[in-house]
Amino acid sequence: MTARNHRDALDRVLRRTIEPRARDTDGAGRFPRENVDALGRSGLLGLTLPTRHGGCGRGLGEAVEVTDRVARVCGSTAAVLAAHYAATAVLTRHADPELLRAIATGRHLSTLAVAETGNPGLVPAGRAESRGGVVALSARKNWVVSAGEADSYVWTGPPTGPRSGLSLWLIPAEAPGLCVPASADAVGLRGSATATITADPVLVPTSAAIGGDGAAQELMEVILPWLCALQAALALGLMRAVLARGVECVTGPQPSWSRWQAPPAEQPEVRADLARMRTKVDTAELVLADAVHHGWHPDGLQRLLQARALSGENAVQVAELGIKVCGQHAFRQDYGVERRFRDAHTAAHGQFAVDQALDHLGRIACGKPLLA
Repeated sequence: MTARNHRDALDRVLRRTIEPRARDTDGAGRFPRENVDALGRSGLLGLTLPTRHGGCGRGLGEAVEVTDRVARVCGSTAAVLAAHYAATAVLTRHADPELLRAIATGRHLSTLAVAETGNPGLVPAGRAESRGGVVALSARKNWVVSAGEADSYVWTGPPTGPRSGLSLWLIPAEAPGLCVPASADAVGLRGSATATITADPVLVPTSAAIGGDGAAQELMEVILPWLCALQAALALGLMRAVLARGVECVTGPQPSWSRWQAPPAEQPEVRADLARMRTKVDTAELVLADAVHHGWHPDGLQRLLQARALSGENAVQVAELGIKVCGQHAFRQDYGVERRFRDAHTAAHGQFAVDQALDHLGRIACGKPLLA
């Protein structure tokens, strides 16, 4: 699929499926299964897979673009897509070709399970015990997007045996001992099925290890860069949507009661707030584009961490300004500003929160290891 083709496919999915369902997805807190299926049929779930496996052969830049554009319409669908792309990035390196073909044809949705309750760092605190070719993984993973809806989870855990560090595991949704709540925890973007899941313990064969036991390098070189870029893209799409609504509210037809005051577009303080919003959106866009361009350079991870932190913080600030600029219109369901206000605040958390990105940047500045 060429760059033009994947954009055309996305246009069709957005217009025919995601846009008509966006309010219901977030308002009712319903997982966007129809949207995911439509993305799968169009080939966009396999956007970043190599063409030899039936994918589109695109890279991080295209995944960021698709996530950004979907987030402008439906933040929950974008969150699901971002987690899938980040998981797929590491599966592309190590998964069985049959699984990759299932992803490429839209029959398999994956996600990440990397954050743990009570453990703010990236090094997992759970347990991994191996016996007779079977590994028992015990942990509580929080902020898991598509919990109970994904077909597999890319899971971080400690290595088996006495070694320190971490390993990556591919956990099928039907794995014994995997406990998913019957309903979402009401965290995360409302329709993204974000929840805490428990391995109590979950049993998988030793072959479920991704990249061999002790794959910290995969986390730092693949998952973390993709997670930073895609979460930044999610935040960017949300703030673009709020800015568009703010401009529409200020420049569009005004209600009759507004004749008693100057139109919003004639009020300097309103124009200044719109300018602040535009500046924050443009700054986040430039920083993210630069980070993606330099993603594999020596300082690439630092730039991606900066993009994650800046976009997350800017999205919150743009959403707050959007409430101010739109006034009472911000709370109309058809405007969606209030919904995106919640989404922007929620998107600053997640499996790799803004605070964690800032802490990692501080560690880099102090010369400290990231996996501590």
